[in-house]
Amino acid sequence: MNNNRASGGEGGIDATTSTTNSVHSINNSASRTCRVRSRLGELNPLFHKRNKTEDDKAFPPHLIKQARKTGALQLSGRGLTSVPDKIYQINQTDKDLPTSLEQLTVHEEDAWWNQMPLTNLDLSSNALTHLSPKIENLETLTTLTLHDNLLTSLPRSICRLEKLVRVNLSRNKLRELPVDFYSLPELRYLNISYNEFEELHPAVSDLHMLEYLDASHNSLTGLPNGIGFLVRVSELLLSHNHIKELPSDLVNMRSLQKLDLNHNDLIALPEDMGSLRKLLCLYLQHNDITQLPTFEGCQNLQELYVANNLVGKLPESFCSNLPHLKILDLRDNKITKIPDEISLLKNLIRLDLTNNSISNLPLSLGSLAHLVSLQIDGNPIKSIRRDILQCGTNRILRTLRERARASGENQQHHNQGDSVSLNSASLSSTTFVQNNTDKMGADGLNSPRRPAGGCDEDTTFPDKHNSNTYMNMNVNMDQPSGTAEQAQTMHSMQQFAYNYNCFEYMKMDISKFVNPYFPYNNCYGTLTSSYDPHYPIYQQPIPYQNNHGHGGCSIYSQNIF
Repeated sequence: MNNNRASGGEGGIDATTSTTNSVHSINNSASRTCRVRSRLGELNPLFHKRNKTEDDKAFPPHLIKQARKTGALQLSGRGLTSVPDKIYQINQTDKDLPTSLEQLTVHEEDAWWNQMPLTNLDLSSNALTHLSPKIENLETLTTLTLHDNLLTSLPRSICRLEKLVRVNLSRNKLRELPVDFYSLPELRYLNISYNEFEELHPAVSDLHMLEYLDASHNSLTGLPNGIGFLVRVSELLLSHNHIKELPSDLVNMRSLQKLDLNHNDLIALPEDMGSLRKLLCLYLQHNDITQLPTFEGCQNLQELYVANNLVGKLPESFCSNLPHLKILDLRDNKITKIPDEISLLKNLIRLDLTNNSISNLPLSLGSLAHLVSLQIDGNPIKSIRRDILQCGTNRILRTLRERARASGENQQHHNQGDSVSLNSASLSSTTFVQNNTDKMGADGLNSPRRPAGGCDEDTTFPDKHNSNTYMNMNVNMDQPSGTAEQAQTMHSMQQFAYNYNCFEYMKMDISKFVNPYFPYNNCYGTLTSSYDPHYPIYQQPIPYQNNHGHGGCSIYSQNIF
């Protein structure tokens, strides 16, 4: 029994002890919680709206001392809801206060004659809803940064800051600026993007020294007529608005180098865009433009972006007026044809024709020596095989150059008198063979008779590696009258149709030269076309046959060079 009591007593002692410990732990945790809360109370929560007193405390004295030494005050991202009054008095010196000689010796750098006036004030990324009219005291300011705040208006007294050169008011809730603001005589940089402007006041033309204006991402529906008086502006950014028409005096901005009008509602551009002779970059993406001007006079234009519009064609003089163009973006339009004058864009580096209605690429495109990016996806290209298109820019340009070279050689032979003469009774006129690439691919290899994966050129064209070989025909003269002339005429046509240098067949109109009732036509393979029966094409080489009777035709090779 005693043992039980003893054990029970020990158990009781243990229970009491554990209870006491738990009480102490609770008290300790409570005290820690109180300390944490007291520390959190000293901190500024993220979404806590400060009052005037807290804003003044967020501006410690050492910042004033630093600002007086450098002339710049950085208060970005401090959660301010109002500007501390000390900032508006920062230019007031202490020269009237009594100062001992000893103090001047020890703290000479703090003397009023060593202080610099405030020229740069950064209040960005705060929660400012207004500015005090006392801002006129900062008359030495040249740069005022107020982006990413909640400003809905500016005080009229801001117009007294006549030394302002740069003002950034982006990402606020401004709908208008004080009219007196446009009288700032030295303002060169103005950013009012990402606000709620529905129009620009005509007084903006009074900013005669302005060089940069960013009014993008607003709700502008137009531009004031006086915009042309901003003759010093080099960058005008108006993207993501609702501008439907540009004023005619826009072309008077002769210093303009960059004009951004993407994501608007433009239907057309002024015809005299060529007056912007210093223009380097023009952005017109995502509008409703149906026709491009000729840009006559824009000799310095280097980048032109017209993607996602309704452009149907390029003017013929368009390419001749832009000799220094490097980037031409025409994707997602309705273009059906690229003019041969594209070769005049000799400095072109990138050409984007994605998602148009282009069926044929001009051979002159291969002459662009600096072109490194050619995008033609989403077009019904028929003049070049799909496998070549999938090989990229270099392969496409090489194909176009080879065809242009072959076409030039054929034209040279044509000019030297290579013509087809018909001496038969029914056909006595002289006819020249023509190359009709607009009816079929210039390589002539789109025939349905070609195997699905391409063909073995060494088998189909066994003598393609011998450029000194030509094909001749020996016709049995015992055949009926006119047969020899027919065979010789068809042989001459074949010499035109088969090119040994580029191993391609070219399209010929020889239907009127071939009599389907003569048995010798079988020597010449297929003379039909799946594209147009009126323009037959010679698609197979002449089969080798011996002429041992029955009027067959004999073909043999002979080196003539």
